[in-house]
Amino acid sequence: MARLSEDKINEIRSHSDIVEVISKYIPLSRKGKSYVGMCPFHDDHDPSMSVSQDKQIFKCFACGAGGNVFNFVSRYENISFAESVVEVAKICNIDVGDIEIVSNPVNTHLAPYYKLNQAFIDYTHYMLLSGGHNDVLDYLHKRQIHDDLIKKFEIGYNPNEDALYHYLKAKKFKDEEMIEANLVRLTSQGIHDVFSSRITIPIHDRYGNPIAFTARRFNESDEAKYINTTETPCYVKGNVLFNYHRAIDACKKTQRVLLVEGAMDTIAFYKAGIEDVVATLGTACTKEQLKLLKQMHVKVDVCYDGDAAGINAIYKFGKMASESSLVFEVVDNKTGLDPDEIIEKYGIDELKSLSYKTISWIDFCFGYLQSKYHLENYSQKVEYAKEMSIEIERVKEVFLRENYLKKLYEITGFDMSQRAVKKKPVLREISKNIQFRYGEAAEYEILGQMLLSRQAVNVFKNDLGFLIHPVCNQLALYLINEYRLSDTIQAADLLNQIKEEEVKKLLVDLCEWELAPKSFNLEVLKDAIRKIHDKCIEAKIKEMSDLAKKMSNPLDKARLINEIIELRRKSG
Repeated sequence: MARLSEDKINEIRSHSDIVEVISKYIPLSRKGKSYVGMCPFHDDHDPSMSVSQDKQIFKCFACGAGGNVFNFVSRYENISFAESVVEVAKICNIDVGDIEIVSNPVNTHLAPYYKLNQAFIDYTHYMLLSGGHNDVLDYLHKRQIHDDLIKKFEIGYNPNEDALYHYLKAKKFKDEEMIEANLVRLTSQGIHDVFSSRITIPIHDRYGNPIAFTARRFNESDEAKYINTTETPCYVKGNVLFNYHRAIDACKKTQRVLLVEGAMDTIAFYKAGIEDVVATLGTACTKEQLKLLKQMHVKVDVCYDGDAAGINAIYKFGKMASESSLVFEVVDNKTGLDPDEIIEKYGIDELKSLSYKTISWIDFCFGYLQSKYHLENYSQKVEYAKEMSIEIERVKEVFLRENYLKKLYEITGFDMSQRAVKKKPVLREISKNIQFRYGEAAEYEILGQMLLSRQAVNVFKNDLGFLIHPVCNQLALYLINEYRLSDTIQAADLLNQIKEEEVKKLLVDLCEWELAPKSFNLEVLKDAIRKIHDKCIEAKIKEMSDLAKKMSNPLDKARLINEIIELRRKSG
């Protein structure tokens, strides 16, 4: 596996556009020379994040997050710096050769749960295929879930009489771990299997670690058709998309991901040879799941069940997705059936064909909201027109927007074109006055001059050589070192070299400082250096004065006072 060189990292950074990349994640609006948007790193209600296309950096003036394009992607997707470089290259279609980053961070705290869940998978998978439960295997085969799919999804069967608990106990797993993982439960009658007499399907995280299970009843007399792992140390349902780790490669090839409701829906599409599919494990999609979908960087086709609950869930998903600028369409499922029912009634080819019959979000809204409102009632027709116009306003293409407004007029008789005119967003005025949280204004001036000119670095080394605040001083050392390698400094590239988060923040602060120097000025630089000299002398005088107050020997005290007088004379 090739290693990412510094030159390659800088090449990728210089050939990427931070505005283009960040726009893949959050909506940005132009404001003057920069772009602004809602910061995704805190609970932002006004656009607090500024993105500079000239400097290729971003900065949130509320929470302080900032950096270059790699820092944004790394923080947003919660991945390493190296992974973010490869991710940016993919977004910008930049060839990285045979570089491959394996994204599977080891979490030592969760590792025991992964091991326990894998033991569960091994046991239940073996019990299904070993010949002791042919009735269960026959049931799956009748549903066209054959051995290849059973193996791919590691489907198993958990017998009754707490057989799993006894197996795991024999494997030396602790009761507390099994209970925490929701594989067994403690009752007044003792410890019992949670998924007893059920067909089990493992759920994995994005890296392929086994974290939970969904289990279908085999005995139709059981009350619940499905039961699922409750929240555990390694599983929160709303943070996971079922089949994500398997589907990611297929989605890259097809440039789309099919979003369905449950694990059995996913398997149904695999029967039809469609593997670019993930599931929300329920109809309600969360913000975390939306984030996972956006990280795929492909179009999303929503294919929830065709019943009323599924249609309502599509609308709720669409509202969230359109607000977050996710690119998606809706599979036009008018059958009223789920994927397995479509296969049973119409065959596999019908399901395969259906998965590619999509309509736009706006076209879906036209139909869905007409069923929600009674358009023969004037006041409800007004509400319908208002709600539709809100969705139409989000359409970026002028041609499409105008045609949708025309269609809305034909349906309602209301001309919403004036209402739907794109208004410039009312943005909170963002103050860029840095409060010098890392040092003096003079230190910022010196660092700003050093960013602009090698000559400033030489003057600094000869006339001063240090800065008072340790973070400022550390950045100065980075600048000095960078000029040993290059004649000019690109702040966005320098951020890749800096390890300390506070130093990175200082560099971003300097780049966004509205009073930052625009060109090298020797007189201004020397004045700033004098101020730092004076500041150091003032600190030394205060230290000596405090010491003099504590002295009891008159001669020593007089000698120290003379030194203080001399220092004051030198400082002018």
